[in-house]
Amino acid sequence: MTERLSSLLRDEADDLSIPSAPTGAVLAEGRKRVRQRRVGLASMAAVAIIGAGALVQATHGQDRAAVVLDPAAAPNANEWAVAQGSTVHLGSGATVDVPGQIKSMYYTSAGTLVRVGASPYTDGPHTNGSSYWLAHPDGTLSDPRISLGDRVPGTDPTLPYLAYVDKGSDARHWTVKIRDVRTGDVVREIPIEGTFTWGGWAAPPAALSGDHVYVGVDGTLLDVLWRTGQVAKTSVPEHMPETRGGREVVSYDKSGKIQVVDMVSGQVIKTLTFDPNVGFYWYPQLSTDGTHLVMLPSADCTGGTCTYEGQPTRVIDLATGKSQTTSLEYGAFGWSATGRLLMVDGHTVKSCDPDTMKCDATPVELDGSGPIRVSGNDNES
Repeated sequence: MTERLSSLLRDEADDLSIPSAPTGAVLAEGRKRVRQRRVGLASMAAVAIIGAGALVQATHGQDRAAVVLDPAAAPNANEWAVAQGSTVHLGSGATVDVPGQIKSMYYTSAGTLVRVGASPYTDGPHTNGSSYWLAHPDGTLSDPRISLGDRVPGTDPTLPYLAYVDKGSDARHWTVKIRDVRTGDVVREIPIEGTFTWGGWAAPPAALSGDHVYVGVDGTLLDVLWRTGQVAKTSVPEHMPETRGGREVVSYDKSGKIQVVDMVSGQVIKTLTFDPNVGFYWYPQLSTDGTHLVMLPSADCTGGTCTYEGQPTRVIDLATGKSQTTSLEYGAFGWSATGRLLMVDGHTVKSCDPDTMKCDATPVELDGSGPIRVSGNDNES
C-alpha cells in the first residue's frame, strides 16, 4: 500500500459519518466481525472496512486503479424470481424478458443475475454460449458483458459481485476473479494453487459467501478471503461448494453421515446419519441464509420427467433442531433472498415461513416452454 493511499484511507475514515446498522443486517455484521478476528491484525492493516466500503488496489490488465469494494447490504424479503423459457417474474411484481433460454438465476444485492443460452440446461450442448444478464427490481435489464463458459460461479444476496475461477499458467495455478455485476468489471484477482481433476468444468467451482470465496480443488475446499487476498485450506473434503450464510453441507458417504458445518469457525451445526451400505435417500439443501435445511426425497426420473411421487420433504430449523414435513414438487421450489421457502405452480408463487409454513401468495402466469426455474436453486450440473 503506497503512502498516498494510506493517507487517503485515514482522511476518508476521519471524515466519514458512520450510520447505524440496519436491524436486518445485525447477524451479517456479527459474522463479519468473526471473520475479521480470524484474519488478524496484519490483514486488518491491509484493507480498511469503512462504512461506505473498502478502498483497495485492483489490477485491470496493466493498469492499477483504486476500487471501492461495497460492504454487505441486507436483502429484502420480497426478493425472489421465478422463470420459464425467456421470461423472469420478480417478487417486486415486475416481469423481464431475456435474450435466450433461462438456465439459472443468482441473487445479488444489485438484482437477479440470470444465466441464459440456447438451451435451458447448464450441462446442455450450448453451455459455452451462455451469458449473464442483470434483472433489476423495477423490471429493467442490463448487460454486464459476462460470459464464463462451463464454469460454476458464486454470488451472495448481500453483495453486488460474482465470483469464479479462471485458468492460470498451468494445471496447478488458477485465479479467483471477483466481477461487479453492475459494470462487468473485474475488481479483485487472487491467485490460488491446486489441481482439479474430480469435476468436468473448465475450472474449479466457486461459492461466494460474505468475505469468503470457497473453491473446490482436489482433496479439499480452499478458503479465499477476497477482500485481503489470503488463501487457506479447509478441513472440508472436495465437492462442489454451495455455501450459504457461511454454512456448508458436507457428505461423508463412507462413514454414513451428513454434516452442516460453519465454514468460518469450523463448528459442526448438525449431523444426520444413514446406513453407508444402503446409501441415503434424502438429499440436503440449505436455505439461502443458511438457517434451515431441507431433506429432499429421492426423485424418480423417467423420460426426462422427474417426480418425488408424493414423498414428504423434511424442513429442519438449525437453531432449534425442530423439524416438520411438507410436500414439494420436483424443480418447482426454491428460496427467497432472506430464506423463505418458495413453492410454485403454474399460477402462484407461495413465499412461506419455513418454521410455520404460513405463506404469502403472488399470482403469476408461467406459460413458456421448458423447465421452471426458481431462485435459490443454482441448477448447476
